[in-house]
Amino acid sequence: MNSKVLVEVYVPELDLKYNLFIPASKKIGNVIINLVKAIHELSQGAYQMKYNHALMNSDTCQIYDVNLNLKDAGILNGCRLILI
Repeated sequence: MNSKVLVEVYVPELDLKYNLFIPASKKIGNVIINLVKAIHELSQGAYQMKYNHALMNSDTCQIYDVNLNLKDAGILNGCRLILI
């Protein structure tokens, strides 16, 4: 099953928010890579594709472990995340 969750991703570097669907079965590390690529394209190259990004919950300030699946990390529809 290829289920997805709708999340709001805030990118402080651009001061922009994006509502994106992300696959629930993927590991956080893979999701971060895909988010960086997507935001790079959506921002027309303004967001640089570099290494050492992290994903953080904007409500709890928890930085997610890159080895966890979204489901195991508790990321559900409507979660507000920060890409740092």
